[in-house]
Amino acid sequence: MPGIRQASQALLVLVAALAVALPRPEASIERVYGRTWYPVLQAAVTGASNRLPIAVFDAALVGALALLVWWWWRALGALWRRRSWAPAGRAAAATLTLAAAVYLWFLTVWGLNYTRPAMEVRLALPAGAPTEAEVGALLDEAVAAVNARYLDSRTAGFEPSRVEADVARALHAVEARQGRPRPTVPGTPKPTLLAPYFRMAGVDGLTAPIALETLLNPDLTAPERPFVLAHEWAHLSGYAAEADANFIAWLVTQEPGTSPRTSYSGWLFLVAEAARQVPSARRRASLDALASGPRQDLAAIATRMASRVDLVERVGWRVYDSYLRSQGVDDGVRSYSRVIELIVRARRPDAAPPVPQ
Repeated sequence: MPGIRQASQALLVLVAALAVALPRPEASIERVYGRTWYPVLQAAVTGASNRLPIAVFDAALVGALALLVWWWWRALGALWRRRSWAPAGRAAAATLTLAAAVYLWFLTVWGLNYTRPAMEVRLALPAGAPTEAEVGALLDEAVAAVNARYLDSRTAGFEPSRVEADVARALHAVEARQGRPRPTVPGTPKPTLLAPYFRMAGVDGLTAPIALETLLNPDLTAPERPFVLAHEWAHLSGYAAEADANFIAWLVTQEPGTSPRTSYSGWLFLVAEAARQVPSARRRASLDALASGPRQDLAAIATRMASRVDLVERVGWRVYDSYLRSQGVDDGVRSYSRVIELIVRARRPDAAPPVPQ
């Protein structure tokens, strides 16, 4: 009945508006959602979506766009032919209802993770920003590490199924030390319709929140893949902030007993990330020590990134920056680079062992 349908739509929009406006107590969300409800939900949702050969996110995106086009095409047609505003009103109501439903689903299966304590709080890291000397020393260590691990990483190889098995084992070990009540169900990497956008915007991967899926850029070089996979699976584990996911991915790649290919991938990421945060003269001095193998891997990554389209990249990252800030990440996309700060602080002599929250 029209009256019941309209009342249901209004109620759904009202609930979504309240979800936006009401305060979210961090401690309660961590206890009730992060450490109780989310791990169970993640296992169920990712476990179900893993059984499908296509990305549910792609299907949902195409379906939502098709509905919007259909609603508004009809509304604009009626306005043009009959000068009637009623179909436009119905299209607006349907659009608001769809947006409310998507937002509430997003909040339930993923979005509340943004309210959980930050990594430095979870681990009680020592205070103080990294000094230039600390970052420079970390860069030198990373250069030495990729030089030392390059040949072993090639001997181990980067066959995708082995990479996924390595990363899953290490992730579960890290999660156990962090006090997660149950292991994350890893998302099976799937092809996606967003691949052209990933290429043009320079996006390595995406944890798609509709069905908690893992979508990777198909152009990733083999040495990149272990770290990027660890990053996306850290998101699935409930680490929403990009720096936190990068930090967990770093711990995963450095887990004792992990394969040389996985460890190499983590150190290669750290070379590129730390190099961005030291003065140019210091950066050149450190990178001059790179052996030819790691140097070629970094050049291959740079070649991949050269396929970016400037306008698409700027618009895409600006939108993502706004999204992160709307979820309480004050630094927006700049938060990616905060992983160096977390690693430096966690490795200081006065750093305490990880303390589960």
